[in-house]
Amino acid sequence: MAQTHGTELGSTNGVNELNVPRRKRLKVSVACNPCRSRKIKCDGGRPGQYFGSSSAGSFTSQIRTAIDARLGVTTSHGTCHPISQTFTPFRNRIEHAREIPEIVNYVLPPRRQADQLLEIYWRYVDPLYPFLDKENFESSYRCLFNGTPLQVDERIFMATLNIILALSTQVQETSGTEHREQASKAFFDRAQNLLRLDIWDAGSIELIQYLLILSQYLQSTNNPHQTWMVVGTVVRIAQGLGLHLPETSMVVIDIKTRELLRQLWHGCVLMDRMISVTHGRPTMISGHLASAVPLPQDPQTILANDTDGEQSVRIKPRNRLAFFVNSVELYEIINQIIVTLYTTKPTVNRSRSSSHSGPCHRIADDLAAALNLDESLNTMEKEIPPELKITSPDVSKDTTLHRQAVIIHIRILHARMLLLRPMLAQFCLSQSSKERVSTNKTLLSRTMEQCALACVDSAHKMIEIIYEHQKSDDSIGLLPSWWYRVFYVYTAATVLLAARLRRETFATSSISDPWNKAMSILRSHERFGISARRCGAALQILSSKVMNEPNDVGSSGASTGARAFPNQTFSPNEAFDMHFHEPINPTDFDINSFDFDVDNYQWLNSMPSGILY
Repeated sequence: MAQTHGTELGSTNGVNELNVPRRKRLKVSVACNPCRSRKIKCDGGRPGQYFGSSSAGSFTSQIRTAIDARLGVTTSHGTCHPISQTFTPFRNRIEHAREIPEIVNYVLPPRRQADQLLEIYWRYVDPLYPFLDKENFESSYRCLFNGTPLQVDERIFMATLNIILALSTQVQETSGTEHREQASKAFFDRAQNLLRLDIWDAGSIELIQYLLILSQYLQSTNNPHQTWMVVGTVVRIAQGLGLHLPETSMVVIDIKTRELLRQLWHGCVLMDRMISVTHGRPTMISGHLASAVPLPQDPQTILANDTDGEQSVRIKPRNRLAFFVNSVELYEIINQIIVTLYTTKPTVNRSRSSSHSGPCHRIADDLAAALNLDESLNTMEKEIPPELKITSPDVSKDTTLHRQAVIIHIRILHARMLLLRPMLAQFCLSQSSKERVSTNKTLLSRTMEQCALACVDSAHKMIEIIYEHQKSDDSIGLLPSWWYRVFYVYTAATVLLAARLRRETFATSSISDPWNKAMSILRSHERFGISARRCGAALQILSSKVMNEPNDVGSSGASTGARAFPNQTFSPNEAFDMHFHEPINPTDFDINSFDFDVDNYQWLNSMPSGILY
C-alpha cells in the first residue's frame, strides 16, 4: 500500500499495486492559459495550489467543480493564477525597501477593544502556541499606549500586535461572519503594510515570532498558499539564525531567553508538521534536526526545581509548556506515520525475487510498521501528564488545562485515524464482493479488520467529543478554533463514509448517528464562512456517489449491477440525511458525471485543503 506523500495524505500514484482499476482521464473543456501556453494537458487545477501528486489532481478538480455546482457557485477553477498574484505577504521586497519611511503613522484600535482582543489571545491561543514572552510583550504594549519609547523594533512589534488582533478576531466566534472577516482583514492589512519582508535580510527573533503567529492567522483564511509559504519562510529564517543547532541556545545563560529560543525552534517544527498534514505536502525539517534541540522547559518550573533543596514545602508551579511539548512529540509521530505509510517506497531491485514484493507483502510490511507506530502513539499517550488527561477527575478545575486536555485528546484521535486509515482503505475499498463474504479469513485479513474497526471507532470519538463540547452560546469553549474543527470533522466523516461500504462489519445504526452529528456540526459552522459549507457539500456528494456506485466488474468486463452488500438495503434518503442551507442547486449537478472510482481511495485520503480553495 505504498502511496505518494503529498496526495492529500494518501492519494496514490501506485493505485494499481492494490489491483484497483484505473479510472478514465478527466476531460477539461477549456484549458487554462498557463497550460495552453506550455502546450500541456490541463486537469483544471491551478498552479501554486498543489495539494498532492498528479494522481490526486483529477479527483480534486472534479470534487471542487461538483461542490461549486451543488452550492450554485460560479466555478473559476479553469483559470490559473500565477503564484505572484496569490501570494501577497512578501510583495515589493526589494523595489520598495528603501522607499518605506522610518517613521510610520501607527493606527491603533481603541484601548478597550485592543485589551479585549489581547486577552482572547492570551486565553485561547498562547496556551496552545506559546510563541511570545508574555511579560515582555505586555510591557511593550503598555509603553505603546502610554506614548513612551519601546525597547524593541517598533515596526515588527506593531505588525505582531496587529496580527494578534486579527487572529483573536477570528477566534472570537460570537461575532458575525461579515464583521469578523472585515475586522480581521483590516488588522491583517495593517500588519502587511507595516512589515513587507526583504528576502535579503537576516531576520530576527521578533520576526520569527511574527511569522509564526501570522501562520496561525492564515489558517483561518482561504489562503493555503500563503500559509505554506509563511511557514517555509520562518523555518529558513530560524535556521539562518542557528536555532536548529543545540549549541545556539545552550550557551545562553539567561533561562527565559534560552527556553524561548527552544520554544521558537520547536514552534517552527510544529507548524512545519501541521501544515504538511493539512496540505498533503512534504515537510521541510528533517527528523534529525527536529529533535536535535532539547525540548523547552517552563522557566518557572526550572527555578522551582533549583530551589527544592532550600524550600521543600514549596508548591511547584504548573508546567506551562507541558501541552506544547506533548504536541511537538505527537506531531513528530504523525510525521513518521506520513513518511512510513503515505510515501512511495524506493524502487526495489528488479533482480530480486518477485515473490516477496507483491501486494500482500507490501500490505504486511505496512501493517507491521503501523503496529510499531501504534506502540509509539500509545507510549506517548501514557506519558501525558495527569493534568492533561481528559479522564483526570481534576481536569475540570482549571479551564485552560481542561481545554488543553480536550484538544490533545482530539489530536491523538486524529493521529490514530491517520495511522489506521490505509488499513481501513484496504479493508473497505479494495476487496471484491466474493472476498468480503468469504468465511476463509486469513490472520492478515482479520488484523486488517481490527485496524478498520479501531479507525472507525476513533472517528466516532472525534465527532462525539466535538459535538459534546459545542457551546450553545457560540463561544469557543474547550474546543480548538473553528477552522481546526471543520478539518477534524471532515476527516472523521470520510472514515465513516468508507465504513458504509462494509455493512456486514459496520452496522448502519453505528454509522448513521455519528454521520448525522458530523453533518450537524458542519452546518452549525456555516456561519464562520464558506469552508464548512464546502466540506458539507463534498460529503453529501461523496455519500450520494458511494451509495450509487456500480458493483464489481465480472469476468465478462460488464458491470453486474448495484454494489453488492450482502443482506443490506439502502434507504433512498440515507445518503443525504442532513441538508444544508440554501442556495443548493442539485439540479445543476449530475451525480453520474462525477466519474471517480469509489474503489480508488483518493477520496478517503484527501484533505479539505484540496477541495476548499
